[in-house]
Amino acid sequence: LAPWLESLFPADLTRRGVGGRHRVGPQRAPEVLQVLEEAQRALGARPFAAFLADGGGPEISIENTRPPSLVLGAAFTGRPEGERRFLAARALALADLGWALAGKFAPRDVGVLLELAIRFAGGEAPSLGLPPARAPAFLAALERAVPPSVQERARELGARAAAEVAALAPRELATAIRQSASRVALVHAGDARSALEALLAAEPRVAVLPRAEALSHPDVHDLVCFALSDEHVELRAAAEEGR
Repeated sequence: LAPWLESLFPADLTRRGVGGRHRVGPQRAPEVLQVLEEAQRALGARPFAAFLADGGGPEISIENTRPPSLVLGAAFTGRPEGERRFLAARALALADLGWALAGKFAPRDVGVLLELAIRFAGGEAPSLGLPPARAPAFLAALERAVPPSVQERARELGARAAAEVAALAPRELATAIRQSASRVALVHAGDARSALEALLAAEPRVAVLPRAEALSHPDVHDLVCFALSDEHVELRAAAEEGR
């Protein structure tokens, strides 16, 4: 439901310091667009708009415009190819997993999103902060916007999601989204060392830490464990075979 939930909370790109002239395309950083489009095809990811900022590090921020906007820091273009491939795929995977809102909102507001999604899907959601007075308007907007086929799929998940969310902290969901996106990106990029260097440089929660502390961060630890797993080896083989 992420694309339709995102539309309920409009975003403004000016807070990121980018506008039309920063749009990535044939006239601005075409090599960046190529990396992003390659990852999009491989992942089957959502459509996107990309913007290259005038400053900033190698991070990619995601805004819930329609389609989602990827705002790349200027330093992205100077990173090695393997790191760019990883960061591009990770950003697209994050967008697919709903990070445009889940990564922006405070945990309490993520709880509101979960309650709203579950109620729309027909589940008996526990109270997670959705204001009773605003719920009908939100639900009506989703009813108008979400295609019938997606509504049907959502309602197949509503009851199970309601049961699971009772034991789920929004912070745990945010962590799972980040770590899942990093795993997907590693399978796409195929270079564990580049992936780790990119994560250390571009993930805001990690980049601000001293190196030794950053290496023990849960997101980094999860990626290392996945890189060394049989599952990763099998998925990489399947990815190579499918190219």
